[in-house]
Amino acid sequence: MSKPRARLKDIAQATGFSANTVSLALRGSPRLPVETRERILKEAERLNYFPNHVARSLVSNATRTIGLIMTDIMNPTLTLAARTIERELSRAGYAMMFAASDTSVEHEKRAIALFLAYQVDGMLIYPANHAVCDHIKAVADGGTPVLLLAGLAGSGVDTVAIDDGAGAFKAVRHLCEKGHRNIAMLDGGQSLDSQEKLQGARRAVRESGLPEDAITVFAPGGNTSGHGHAAMARVMGLDPAPTALFASTDALAIGALRWCRENGIQVPEGLAIVGYDNTEIAEFNAVPLTTVNYAADEISRIGVERILRRINDKELMQEATTQLIEPQLIIRETT
Repeated sequence: MSKPRARLKDIAQATGFSANTVSLALRGSPRLPVETRERILKEAERLNYFPNHVARSLVSNATRTIGLIMTDIMNPTLTLAARTIERELSRAGYAMMFAASDTSVEHEKRAIALFLAYQVDGMLIYPANHAVCDHIKAVADGGTPVLLLAGLAGSGVDTVAIDDGAGAFKAVRHLCEKGHRNIAMLDGGQSLDSQEKLQGARRAVRESGLPEDAITVFAPGGNTSGHGHAAMARVMGLDPAPTALFASTDALAIGALRWCRENGIQVPEGLAIVGYDNTEIAEFNAVPLTTVNYAADEISRIGVERILRRINDKELMQEATTQLIEPQLIIRETT
């Protein structure tokens, strides 16, 4: 039969100190002598004591927990962001709850409801659909601090994100400057109703003095390497075939590279390829991939700082603000 969980008063009885003194010691209060704190902490360890955060949250009205909702747990860029977010929250004394929406608004709504039921202090969200965010705005309006990690025009919710429009503009402008006049785009953002990369790509074509039909857009149906590979037969079936390809994720670009290798198309001589995200595989691929850098660490650090500031200053009713970070183009061997 298992032993009952040790309580604060058990430590008090074992040490002879009051429950209030034990509580101060467990919180690291400098008001107590070092010897007293060390004696209490040693006894707490011997008794295998764990603090009751639920009870503490009832008193403080704070759980010191942040909810994170990602769209795709398999996306290496988002996984890196989640790791950084967890690390930064831990340094600030917060825990993280995690959920994946799988780009489903209904899954996202259920995750939000779960987080609210557990009374998280705030939420960080990669939105499942860039055209549907009223339910997220309602959470923020209800008093729970929310920060978006992808740009949604007119969302009315705090946002820290990469400027995807600027990143796509740099990618396609680079292809135009290399002399390409027939460019294909694999736009995985269409599954999220995200238009930023498409708009940036088309702006680059216009500002390069090319007609709109200089870029042909394909919806690959997702953002994985498999989606990129499967879409390439359609892409290269154009007449004339494109001489360059911009993929909205590195994974799509890696799938395109595999298809080119299988079909005897030299990169970049037969087809120049640019990805987006600057994942590790982009750098260490057999043909290192030109790509746009998604600064996951920077976005995550700023996002955590912003959400914690919003939590601490909740009563000030701050206006929602949007901070977009301009990404850099990383030129490698595929162009």
